[in-house]
Amino acid sequence: MIKTRYFNLMKVYDVTGKYLGSVQDIAIDFYSGMVTGVIINSFSINKKKNYIAISDIISLENVIIAKRVSDFSGMRLKEIQAIDIVNEKNVLKGILEDLIIDERNFEIKGIIMCSGIFDRMFRGKEILLIKHCILCESYILYKENEGVVFNTLPHIFRSVDK
Repeated sequence: MIKTRYFNLMKVYDVTGKYLGSVQDIAIDFYSGMVTGVIINSFSINKKKNYIAISDIISLENVIIAKRVSDFSGMRLKEIQAIDIVNEKNVLKGILEDLIIDERNFEIKGIIMCSGIFDRMFRGKEILLIKHCILCESYILYKENEGVVFNTLPHIFRSVDK
């Protein structure tokens, strides 16, 4: 499992070794729960093509090697990043901070939700499963599952006795 931050500013090359740019954003399909590709920022002024589909990615290690670049139409992660997450009782739970992605099939497994700076320090961040979330126009509706709650716990700084 990887976070979307893993892709930030990753360099992108084509199969001939030509530098195409770096990853600027992630293209997602929230309704099917999949990452559809990456959006690159090319340094050429006249280039309109800035999207690499997941099927066109040959290698994804320290750099991305892609077969071809195409035009983009769809949803970007940055369009919904920092969007409010609301439960069924219309209570604000937090904001979308990041996504957890399965690196084998690029399926979105979860949403990392941050509920504020003080809650993050003491309770950590909450991880929501994508199947319990519905994307609305101005918020994400979270259908709570009372049985299981996933959290990322904050690091506790302790002095080490020598």
